[in-house]
Amino acid sequence: MQLKTRLSYIAASLLCVMHLGAENYVNVQFIGYDEDSGRTTVLTPQVEVNYDFGADYTFNMSFGVDGISGASPTFYDAASGASAGSRGTTTQQNVRYGDVAYDDVRKFVAASVVKRLESRDEVTVGLNYSSESDYYSGEVSAEYLHYLDSSKNSAVSLGAAYQKNAVLVHCYNGESQCDTASGSSQRFDIDVLNAELGFTQVIDKNSLVKVSLFGGREEGFLSNPYMNVVRNYNTAPHITAEKKPDTRTSYGATLWYARAVTEKLALIGDYRYYHDDWEIGSHTVNLEANYDLNSRWGVGVGVRYYTQSAAKFYSGKKEFFTGQKYASSDRRMSDFDAFTYKFSAEYAFSKVLQLNTGVTYYNQPDWFDAIYYTIGVKRSF
Repeated sequence: MQLKTRLSYIAASLLCVMHLGAENYVNVQFIGYDEDSGRTTVLTPQVEVNYDFGADYTFNMSFGVDGISGASPTFYDAASGASAGSRGTTTQQNVRYGDVAYDDVRKFVAASVVKRLESRDEVTVGLNYSSESDYYSGEVSAEYLHYLDSSKNSAVSLGAAYQKNAVLVHCYNGESQCDTASGSSQRFDIDVLNAELGFTQVIDKNSLVKVSLFGGREEGFLSNPYMNVVRNYNTAPHITAEKKPDTRTSYGATLWYARAVTEKLALIGDYRYYHDDWEIGSHTVNLEANYDLNSRWGVGVGVRYYTQSAAKFYSGKKEFFTGQKYASSDRRMSDFDAFTYKFSAEYAFSKVLQLNTGVTYYNQPDWFDAIYYTIGVKRSF
């Protein structure tokens, strides 16, 4: 596959450019994730189907299963054993921070339909659903793409998504987050609304750019039911569930640019800025290069840098929390830098059958590293 064709596919995903026509295919993928050499493992078989009904409708559907096993770091009482439910008043000697084992299976399905209007503007509607043993998520989304000129070199897009989630929280004795009369799990809801406004411009036959603004709002039980903190460490250490605010408002902007440098080489770069009212601010820079070795082989490399500030209620020090309303030792709420390195390869057996593989290495210094890999077969028809 030539890189100029590949760049046209990139443009199609942003502008729905119709030069090449749409593609019907089945894509079968196997995805693996390994964190800290086996501490967390995720295995995911996944199937994607894309089909065009004439020139006006495109249907896409994907489904799969995640098999998750491993351990998550949190505080616990050594006298009670390493579990998220190991909470209550203890001694300084029994306060531990370590891995608590878990395993789960997540099932997911996603579907979308694109409708092209007489003006060739596009309306996309999507549905997503996933379920785990203690977490359920359903989402509906919609996007409208409007071309600003007859050549389809400029477009604006407006999209929004609403997500309804539910988490089952086990009611441990002495915890006030739910009714502990029965000791059974209680359901808490999480509502999420996201919106994005984008503008895409084809600069010339070899390059295009997209800028967008986004915002989001979360309401409900936003704490992690398996994450603990320690309060009153210097007096009477008490291990209890973390507590995050029940609302979160975020906003940000992205800038995306792609250019076909030669017949064989394409470069892609993007930048993302994010900020929320938990005082987490982040910057993401991503660079990718794709190169066609010959008519059958194509390779890609990429590097990504991410940095964020800490949430206002985060502390990794067990003596930090006393009577604070909000408290978390979840390292995802900390300030950190992360580096991601990517390599991918594609091999075309024929015009309709392709093999695709990839490996990604993620490193968060002083915390952990992970390997993410994929292998799949795509059959066009």
